[in-house]
Amino acid sequence: MIRLLRCSVLVLLVGLVLVTASGPAAAQTSDWQTQKGTAIRVMFSKGALGQTIESFLPEFEKQTGIKVQYETFPEDQFRQKVLLELGAGIGALDAFWTFAAQEGVKFTHAGWYEPLDAYLKNPRLTDAGYDTADISKVALQGNIVDGKLIALPLHQNSSMLYYRKDLFEKHKIKLPQTFQELEEAAKRLHNLDEGSQKVVGIIMRGKMAAATSQWAPFLLGMGGTWLTKDGKPAVNSPEAVQAFDLYGRLLRNYGPPGAVNYHWYETVSLFAQGKAAMFTEANIRLPILEDATKSQVAGKVGYAMFPAGPAGRHPTMEVGSIAISSKSKKKEAAYLFAQWITSKEAALRLQMKGIPVPRASAWKDPRFLAEMKSHPDWIEASLKSLEIASTSYNPPVVAVSEVRDAVGEVIVSSILGENVKAAADKANIEMAKIMEKTEGK
Repeated sequence: MIRLLRCSVLVLLVGLVLVTASGPAAAQTSDWQTQKGTAIRVMFSKGALGQTIESFLPEFEKQTGIKVQYETFPEDQFRQKVLLELGAGIGALDAFWTFAAQEGVKFTHAGWYEPLDAYLKNPRLTDAGYDTADISKVALQGNIVDGKLIALPLHQNSSMLYYRKDLFEKHKIKLPQTFQELEEAAKRLHNLDEGSQKVVGIIMRGKMAAATSQWAPFLLGMGGTWLTKDGKPAVNSPEAVQAFDLYGRLLRNYGPPGAVNYHWYETVSLFAQGKAAMFTEANIRLPILEDATKSQVAGKVGYAMFPAGPAGRHPTMEVGSIAISSKSKKKEAAYLFAQWITSKEAALRLQMKGIPVPRASAWKDPRFLAEMKSHPDWIEASLKSLEIASTSYNPPVVAVSEVRDAVGEVIVSSILGENVKAAADKANIEMAKIMEKTEGK
């Protein structure tokens, strides 16, 4: 099997690795109005990123004359709709949000991605100012499957600990640096009476497969891995079982009722309502939490690196990108949109909204640093995390979704207080069966 070239870690601000001259070259610009009068259909997941991009659309439409039919859905529903749209093969969807580490190999083998290498080299379509050398090399490499660039990097996220600064100060609790301290803080902060509502100690995703990416830093911190050195499933190793046990114990003892139904949207909403003292998630959630019109905790949130386990501190990183459907009948217009939304200018604006991007210029820009001066801890935690982050937030297999489903069952079992080792053994067997059917093809 020709495997997906995995993203490695992004380095710190000053040392960001850049694409060499041998990478995709920017060409002479022509005219952004070449596709004027075209209408394209674009699909994203709901959330801060999707909402922010939607706010940019009037400017794109004015600059290009291209009309965007923009659709967003909750993440699980979004993934299902993209699969149905691409699988239908009728070209009704033109561009869509994608994670190469999630579906890159599967979609490539299905022939659903339009390779973008030739578009980047086309002087009629690519603006001279696009500057691929400004994009993290590893972010671009993470979007190369079977030697072809399948998407343009849009944003990158690292796992982070969000916490209520006011509650930590009030109850004289120090910022957790280890898994043990995280659990101790959750215990002390659980069931607090804050005004008219109770506050739980911690909130994390608990909904099946959706929880696996958030469980991954616990797995790595315990010293576990998705696979053994010889490529066999390892989700029932002693380290993995410890990670399952801790994750489930935190939510069972110090989380909200019904945590097994919580995806990222529910966890963000609960934290924004002031109903949780701590929250572990990707660092992309700042815009929602700091929006005083929607969040009751705006100005009260602290941002910190993910705590360390016995094997050290191992935050995870994911790169989200925008791809073009190979069946689209409006590929050039879709490419103009993908290029525009990943440009230096758009990247800076996303960055200033608290959405981390893989362009070095955005992290260095004085306007961004001035805009985020109220959240220096978010910048510091993000950059330090990206320096050491692992891309192993998903199992490194072809059938990612199927394996995540199996692992998600163990997380739910742990939250419910069931036999974690037995559930992990079952998942390991199921993972082996899945890999036997799908690997190497």
